[in-house]
Parts: sequence; C-alpha cells; structure tokens
Amino acid sequence: MTILIVDDSSTQRLALAALLEDEGYTDLLLAGSAAEALHHFKQNERCCIDLVLMDLHMPLMNGIEACRQIKAVEARRDIPIIMVTSSTETEDLQLAFTAGAMDYITKPPNEVELLARVRSALKLKHETDQRKARERDMQQLNQQLEQVLIDLADKHKMLMHEQEKSERLLLNILPKPVAHRLKQSPEIIADHFEAVTVLFADIVGFTTLSAQIGPEELVKLLNDIFSRFDGLADRYGLEKIKTIGDAYMAVAGLPMPRSDHAAAAAEMALGMQREIAAIAMGQLQVRIGLHSGPVVAGVIGKKKFSYDLWGDTVNTASRMESHGLAGQIQVTQATYESLQHTFLFEPRGAISVKGKGELLTYLLMAKQGVAV
Repeated sequence: MTILIVDDSSTQRLALAALLEDEGYTDLLLAGSAAEALHHFKQNERCCIDLVLMDLHMPLMNGIEACRQIKAVEARRDIPIIMVTSSTETEDLQLAFTAGAMDYITKPPNEVELLARVRSALKLKHETDQRKARERDMQQLNQQLEQVLIDLADKHKMLMHEQEKSERLLLNILPKPVAHRLKQSPEIIADHFEAVTVLFADIVGFTTLSAQIGPEELVKLLNDIFSRFDGLADRYGLEKIKTIGDAYMAVAGLPMPRSDHAAAAAEMALGMQREIAAIAMGQLQVRIGLHSGPVVAGVIGKKKFSYDLWGDTVNTASRMESHGLAGQIQVTQATYESLQHTFLFEPRGAISVKGKGELLTYLLMAKQGVAV
C-alpha cells in the first residue's frame, strides 16, 4: 500500500521513511511541501495513495489547507490523513480534524505509536476499499438484475401479446366456450346437442357474375356479403360454422343451448335476404335452407382447427338449401312446427329429397306483425 509523507523538513521526511521501511512499508512517496503533495495526487488520479502523513505547519500552504484540498475531491475522501505536529494546541487539532484528518502524532514521533497509527489507518483504508468494491459489485449485480427483469418483462409482454394473438385467432375459428376448453385440455372435443337449427345459404347468380368481373372485385363483393352475414350471426346469436365458395353455414342453439334456436335462425335468414337485396341490387339472390334437430359438434384437425357439425340434421338442412328456390327460405316440417305461431309461411308441399324420400316443406316469408 502506498504512503505519502509530506514535510518541509527533509530530515523529518527521511526519518519517517526509514521507520516505515524498517517495518516493511516500501511503497513510499515523499513531498517537501503541500503543493508537491497535491502534485502527487494529480499524477495519481486513480488515487493509488492509501495513507498521508501530513506535517501540520509548513510555509505557503499548511497541512490543514492541504488536507482540505485533498478531501475536496470525491475520490480522495476515504484516504486517511494523519497529522504530524509538534503543536498540541486544541485549536490547531480541531481545525485539522474539521479539514478531514483522522488522527495525529506528535514530533518527534514515537516509533511504536507511529506504527500503531499507520497500521490502524491502513486497515481502515483496506476495509473501506473492500466495502466500496462490494458495493460496486452489488450495484453492478443490481443493474444486471434490473436488466434481466426488464428483459424478462419484455419477453413476458411479447409472450402475452403472442398468446393474445393466438387466442384471438382461435376465437376467430372456434366458438369461445370451445376455444377455452381446447386451451385447458388437448383431448378430443365432441358434444351432442339435442335441439339446434342448422342454416345453409348459397348465393344464386354468383358463379355467373364471377365470370363477368375481375378477381379483386369478386373477392371484395363476397367479403362484403359474408361480413354482413357474420354481423347477422352476431346479432341473432348464431355460430358461424364455415363458408365454402359462395355457400355459408351457421347454426343456432350451440355451443350454448337455447330454446329459441329456430326463431334465431329464421331471423338471420330473413336478414340475409335483406342484405343481399341491399348489396346486389337484383343481380344476386340468396337461397336458404333450415332444419331443426339433433347434431354432433366437435373440433377436428391438429394444425388447422375446424369446428364442424355432423348428423342427419346437417344433411337435411343442406338438402333444404340445394332443393330450394332462388330468393326463398325453405324449411322442414320440424322447423315450421317451432315457428308457425310467430312467423308467416307458405306451404310448398312435398318435394323429393335424395336419401330422404318425400319431405313436406314450407317457405318462410316473414315474421308475424312485420310488413313484407
């Protein structure tokens, strides 16, 4: 450890140096004035000096002022300064301690006392340096930890954002209750619903129109139509199942069962007629089929999920659409019986349906009390 000896007397400087060297302190700096001492500090900006033995009374600048200037620099404030003085006046010592001195010894110094004070001061300096090093390490670790926490928070935020995107995508594909079940368990989801109404719709005239307009205009038109249909599904509480080409499939009564499933499907079907009339201005019509009954609903696929329906009710509803009339809503006897007191119908009579034989069907015209 480096000790700076400051004394205007060369005899005193050398005497102190000799005592310290005999004790093994060989890294010594000598200064004959306060100015020279300060010059040593300027040359050692990293404050490699560990202890100062400072003469109290020196010409031009005394030890008290030198002590004050040394301690004025933040990096030097922990360097212990021991005043070496022939004066023991209380006022001088008080000024020295106020300036930053930690201790004093009298001239001529007693060897035992001097070495004891030096050892004590160097031990204090060493402990202070270690404490500050630990504090710096701790501060650095805290900064690193804070950065890790910030990085983790950012990654968590990104993960949550991606999870929200995945959930929104899943909700665009699956009904909300089904999506939540799928998140909680990867097991197969298959449910039986005893009473639902399935709706199939097809845009009549779309194939012919597709040959007359450009692809962008075609897709834009179909997107406009199906977006309006989606709005109706939300409004009346139906679950959109899928679209295939210009065909649209939805169902009322699942995944949450409801007693008015047939009425909800009928309201949507009538709304679809109004939307097509508003968009196509006579160029297009919609042909719709409804049937009420039991179905099985479930999720299929591993990479691309699909929520779909199966059963005779689905097939019959599809036949009601495909065997229906352009611009009309054809329903089965089962759907008619649920709605006959609240909606207006025209009997179509029995029609031959592949795989079903003769079926009695009706054309849904309007809701009772609503002008056609």
